[in-house]
Amino acid sequence: MFSDRVRWNEKYRRKDYPEEPSAIVKNFFGLVQPTAALDIAAGSGRNALFLAGQGFTVDAVDISDEGLSLLKGRHRAVRSICADLDTFDIPIERYGLIVNILFLNRRLFPQIREGLRPGGLLIFETLLDTPGRTEHSTHGRDYFLRENELLHSFLTLRILHYHEEGDSGQEPGRRLASLVAMKDK
Repeated sequence: MFSDRVRWNEKYRRKDYPEEPSAIVKNFFGLVQPTAALDIAAGSGRNALFLAGQGFTVDAVDISDEGLSLLKGRHRAVRSICADLDTFDIPIERYGLIVNILFLNRRLFPQIREGLRPGGLLIFETLLDTPGRTEHSTHGRDYFLRENELLHSFLTLRILHYHEEGDSGQEPGRRLASLVAMKDK
């Protein structure tokens, strides 16, 4: 945990992070009425601040106190929670919207499903492993999805959107899996 916090804090000190909300969040948040939302691995809060501006009350969870400090005082509807997502537990049926962007912790998959209220929306987008890629170790593969893994992990929800593709405009060769799904009422 400590080494993760140090690594992510350094990233935010370097100002090495996007500031605009994720396109998938902007495109799909409106499928639910503003309610309680959870931003998993919120970082500097780009998605949390956007959602708060749309009327949501947002719990922004991240291990980096430096990243979360960028949120301080920017919107009263955002509550920063500095926590290690390896041990953080998502409360059952608390959120009408859960956002998980560019972060992967498979331990949270069942908690994400259970954390949604009936009628709640999940917006999830993260990195896909690239076949033949050699620059990351076996351990590094823990941070990349396999093809269709995200889809299969959330089939108990009603899938509204699913897509796997290269990430245009970002790093060459970077691939994303994108999912939007709703929990039945």
